[in-house]
Amino acid sequence: MQTLKNQWFSSAPAVNPVCLPAGVAATDPVLTALLITVLQQHQKVAEEGEGYVRLSSGLCLSIQALEKKELGPERIKTVTRITVWHPEFFPEGITEYQHALGKDESSALSEGMLNWINMDLVALEDAIAEYPQQCAVIELNTAAGDSAAARYRQIILGPVAHLATLPEKKKEAHPFCPCCLMTETMEAFHDVLQTERLLGIRLFVSRDQHGQLNADCRVNGEDFPAALPLLTAYAEKWPQRGLEFRKQYVIVRSAQNSIHQKSQSVQAPEDQTQ
Repeated sequence: MQTLKNQWFSSAPAVNPVCLPAGVAATDPVLTALLITVLQQHQKVAEEGEGYVRLSSGLCLSIQALEKKELGPERIKTVTRITVWHPEFFPEGITEYQHALGKDESSALSEGMLNWINMDLVALEDAIAEYPQQCAVIELNTAAGDSAAARYRQIILGPVAHLATLPEKKKEAHPFCPCCLMTETMEAFHDVLQTERLLGIRLFVSRDQHGQLNADCRVNGEDFPAALPLLTAYAEKWPQRGLEFRKQYVIVRSAQNSIHQKSQSVQAPEDQTQ
């Protein structure tokens, strides 16, 4: 995978991946073995370091178990926390939580890891690629900061999870797509989008068969209540499909170069011949 040049992220000193980000505990050894197994089952190359797991992309991560709860016979809920960092591009790390259900502890933990691989990791891998290959991107042209160069804020839209218990009877005015959750809540993120921080944003909203709404939003693992009214207002507009939820993980990064420069550079030789 082609990775970013340094200018794509705000400057930061390189960090040896063995050095965990400040405040991050070494990865749990039992969970590490299980995580590496799940990663390898899904064609992800991973190796164990001293207190961390390193992927072939250069991403490093730490995982800890936070909660285990028995909800009934063969129904276990687990909560884990994964912190991900890259020694060059974002050595400070970003954190997210994994909630999962299974018939036993191992299957619940594996399910949480699998969901992380299929959603979060896809966006994280594109976040360190010069030109994202797997995710759609919203690009914002922002005012120059301390440097004289123009800056772009690029919102990397990870895969969406969508469940509805009833078939669709009435079409939405705008069918659900990877941009919907972010565009419906963009106003809430105005201030953080003006910074150059790398952001991992979790968006979740549900509506049950009785119209009861539930929303959750976190930025780098921390609750972000400003987005909740916008998420619930969005869910109120959905056609009735029984119990329904929509969930997504997105990454926001800063760049000096537009993602559109790739297509322009490819077209340049042909343009010159005309």
